[in-house]
Amino acid sequence: MNTKKPTIILLALTLLLAGNLHTAAAQNLEALSDYSIKLAISPDHLESGMAEHPVGYLYVLSKHGVPITSTYDVPVSLNSDDPSVASVPKKAILKANEEYVSFPVITGEKSGKTTITASLNGKTTFQKIEVGTDESHLPDDLILELNLPTSEMHVNSEMPFSVYLTTMDGVIVRAPNDVEILLDHEESLASPNSEILTIKQGQYYAWGVLSAHERTGNTFLRAIQEDSGLDVAKSVKISSTLPTAIKLSIFPELVPAEIDRQLNIFVTVVDSEGNPTKTPDDIPLEFFSSEQYPIGETLADFGKSEKPVIEKGQFGYLLQEKFSLQNLLENDILIGVTSPGYGTATDTFRTVGTSIEGINNIKKSMNHVFDYGFDIKNYEHTVGVYGLTHIPSNSSAYFTYQLSVIEDDDDDDGTRPDGSPITIHPECAEETDESGGSDDDVESNANLDFEDRTLYSVDCMDDEMLYPIQAEENQYSDGYVQQISITSSDADLAKITDGGKITSSYSFGTTEISTGQKTGPVTISTSVNGVGTGSFTTNVINTLEQKEVRIFSPTGEDSLIFDRDGFFDVFLIALDGNERPKVMKETEKYLVTPTNGLVEIEKGATFTFTQLRSDTFDVAIEETRVTLNVEPIGEKTNFDLKGTKTFITQPSSKIQVTLPLSKINSEHTQNIGIIQLVDLQGNPVIPKLPVKSKITSSVDSIVQIIDDSIIPTGTSYATFPIKTTGSIGNSMISASAKGVNGTSNLITTASSQTQLQIFTGGLASEIKVDEPFEFRLFVDDENADSVSGASLKIITGDDAIITPEVVRTSSDGSAIVSLTAFEGPDISFEIIATAEGYAEGKDSFTVNVDAPEKVFDAIDLELPEWMIYIVIGGILLVGVIVFMFLRKSKTDLEEEWEEEEEL
Repeated sequence: MNTKKPTIILLALTLLLAGNLHTAAAQNLEALSDYSIKLAISPDHLESGMAEHPVGYLYVLSKHGVPITSTYDVPVSLNSDDPSVASVPKKAILKANEEYVSFPVITGEKSGKTTITASLNGKTTFQKIEVGTDESHLPDDLILELNLPTSEMHVNSEMPFSVYLTTMDGVIVRAPNDVEILLDHEESLASPNSEILTIKQGQYYAWGVLSAHERTGNTFLRAIQEDSGLDVAKSVKISSTLPTAIKLSIFPELVPAEIDRQLNIFVTVVDSEGNPTKTPDDIPLEFFSSEQYPIGETLADFGKSEKPVIEKGQFGYLLQEKFSLQNLLENDILIGVTSPGYGTATDTFRTVGTSIEGINNIKKSMNHVFDYGFDIKNYEHTVGVYGLTHIPSNSSAYFTYQLSVIEDDDDDDGTRPDGSPITIHPECAEETDESGGSDDDVESNANLDFEDRTLYSVDCMDDEMLYPIQAEENQYSDGYVQQISITSSDADLAKITDGGKITSSYSFGTTEISTGQKTGPVTISTSVNGVGTGSFTTNVINTLEQKEVRIFSPTGEDSLIFDRDGFFDVFLIALDGNERPKVMKETEKYLVTPTNGLVEIEKGATFTFTQLRSDTFDVAIEETRVTLNVEPIGEKTNFDLKGTKTFITQPSSKIQVTLPLSKINSEHTQNIGIIQLVDLQGNPVIPKLPVKSKITSSVDSIVQIIDDSIIPTGTSYATFPIKTTGSIGNSMISASAKGVNGTSNLITTASSQTQLQIFTGGLASEIKVDEPFEFRLFVDDENADSVSGASLKIITGDDAIITPEVVRTSSDGSAIVSLTAFEGPDISFEIIATAEGYAEGKDSFTVNVDAPEKVFDAIDLELPEWMIYIVIGGILLVGVIVFMFLRKSKTDLEEEWEEEEEL
C-alpha cells in the first residue's frame, strides 16, 4: 500500500489543479500562427438612399473557423472598392476580450455593387454588398401579363387595364428597376391614355386607361417589353347601344287567304349586338314585298301617303294595313323594310286556305262556300300570343293574340258521333292514305316538311300546331262586357295600356304595353271567353343599365398582392348587362367588406381605383384565399348589384434570417442575428409600419432566442440576440411575421480550442489485487500531435488508487502513473486532461482485477488517510466539463519505457 500523504501535499495539489483547469479565453495573436479574420456585412443587400447602416462585423477566427477573442486591442483596416455606392471607416478596432466589433456602412443615392475589404497583419478578407439594384436586364424566364377587367366595351367609354411580370411559376415579380412597357393598338376604335407604361422600381404593376371611340368593331391592345423580348396581346370588342340596324317582325304568322286581311308589321331598331334600343333621330322607312300585287302596291301607296318613320326617342313603328289576299295561298310571303344608313330587314308570313269561324268549327272554303258538317272535327281551342322576345325599358311595344284550334292527327281518320266517317282534305293526305294521294312522279304535299307545305286546311298542320279561327262577332277587352282579358305578370315591368279587340271575321287582336325603368322577364297573358288562354314571355332590357359592380385586381384576375402591412390595390368598375363599362349617371357609393372600405364611382366615370387595408382579417402566411364582398350604399339601392369575389392572396415579401457567422463560439455570449424584410426576389423592402417578428430556435439546448425583434419604419432590417448554452451542435433559426413568408437559417456552435484526447499504453487487461501496476498515459490534440505540459487529473473510486493523482505530460506528451486495485472483479477510473490553448479532454477506462474471494466482513475494513484525500480532491473537481475520446496505442513510446526499465 502507498504511504499516506500529508495534508499540505493535498493543498498543494489542489492549487496546482486549479491552475491547470483554467481555460484560456483570450488569445495572444502574436503567439498564434494559424488564425484568420472574418468580415461580415449582414445584411449584404441594403436599400438605397443616404443612410448609415450598422451592419459591418469583424471577427478573429481560430484555425478551425471558430471566433476567438484577443488579449489586446486589434486594429483592422477597412476599404470599399466604390465609396460612391457604400463607404466604410478606414479602421475598426476589435477591443481586447471582445467577441466582435461592429462598424457602419454608409450608403448614398447611388445604387450598385461594391466590395468591402478588411486587413490585419497581412491577412485579408472581403465581402461583396449591393445597394438598391443596378440591374439593367430582367431575368430570361419571365412572362409579361396584360390584365383587362372585361373584353367588352361600349363606344365612348373607358376601362382600366394593367401590366405586370411573373415568373414561370406565376409569382409576380417586383420590378428591380424601372421597366418600360410599350403599348400597341388600333387607333380608330380605341386607344390607351399613354403609349408607354412604366412599372416603377419596387412596384409590381403599372396601369393605364383604355378609351373607346365612336366606332364599333373588334380591336386589340398589345403590351411589349423590348429589352426582354416579351409581348402579349388581347382583343376588345366595342359595341354600341345606338341604333345600327332595323328589324321587322310580322304577327300573326298565319292568316286566311281572304280579302281585307290585316297584319301587324312591327319595325324596330337594334344596336350592334342585336338588342332593341331607341333612336336619337327620326328614321324614315320604306316598305316592299315579294308579292308586288296585291301587297307591294298597297305598301307603296301607303308609304307615299303616310311617310312612315320611327320617331326620335322611340324604338319601333307599328304598321297595320289591310291586304286583299284572296287567291294568294302561299308560303313565305315576304315583306321588307329599308332605311338609309340602317340597311334592310325582312320577315315572312303564310296564308291558309280554309277558314274556320267560331267555336262551332264552321268551315268556309276559298270559294266562300260554308260547310256546316262535312269534315268538321271536334277541335280543341286556345289562344296564341306573339311578340318580340326583347323590348327596351321606358318604351311602348305590341303583342298579338290569335284565336286558334289545335290540330289532332289522331282524328284525321276517325268518325263522327253519328258514325259517319271524317274525310280530311285530299291535299293533306299522305300517299299511302286511301282517301287520296299524288302521282308517283309528284311528291305529295302532305309528305313535304311543314315549312314547304301549302296549308289548304287545318289537316295540313302537324300534330299540336295552331290553326287560326275567325271570331263570329266583335270581342272587346274593355267596356261593360269584357270578352278578352289581358294581364301582365309585373306591372312595374310592363303595364297594359290598350288591350285591343278582335273584330268579327278576324282571328287576332293587338295589345299595347308600356314598359318602365325596371328590367327583367315579364309574361303577357290573354284569355278569350269560350276559347281559352295563352301567354308570351318577353324580357324588358336596358343595355345601358348597370348590372354589376366588379372588383378588378391589377395583379391578376384571381390574385391579390398584399404588402407587409395588409394594403392591397383594387378597382371597382361598373358594368352593364353585356359586361361593358357603364358610364355612371350619378355618383354611387359601395361598401367593400371585410375591409370596411367605402368607395365611390363618380358621375360620368366607369371605374375607381382604391387602396384598401383590413384589420378584420388576417393576412397570414398560411392563408391563401380571401373573399371580398361589395354592395351599394344609399337611397333606392339596387340590391342586385351585390357581388362577391374570391382571390388567391400572395404575400409580396418575406422575412429573411441572416447570420454574420454560421459557426459561433459555444462559450461566447454576445452573438447576434439579423432579420430583413425583402421581396420575393431578395430586394430590401421598407415597411410602412413597424414589423413585429417571431424568432425561434429549433434546439434550445444549443442556442436560445430570448427576444423577438421589431423592424422599425424606415429601414428593412433589425438585429436580435442569440444566447449560447455552452453546448456544441446545430440549430435552425426561424423567423416569421404576419403577412409575409418566413425563412430559416442553420447555425452551428463549436469550441475555439483543439480538443485534447487521452490514450493509455502498457495497461494490462487484468491486474492483480493489492499489487501496484505502472502504465503510461498519452495526451494528443485532434491532429494526433503529442501535447506536452498537459495536466492530467485521475479520479478513482474506493476500490482503487492511482498515484500521482495529478500529473503533467513530458515533452513526448506522456506521463507514468501507478494503479493499485483493492478489490475485484473490475475497477474503473476517469481521466481529465487540460492544457493552455486547448479544450479539455476526458476519458474513462475499466480494468479487470484478479482478486481472491472475500473472507472478512466489510465492517472490519479501516479507511486509510489517503482515501480521504481522494474524496476531497473529487469534490474540488465538480463542475469540470467532460468529453469522451477514442483510445489510441502508443507502441513506440511504450517500448522505449520498457527498455529504460531493463537498464
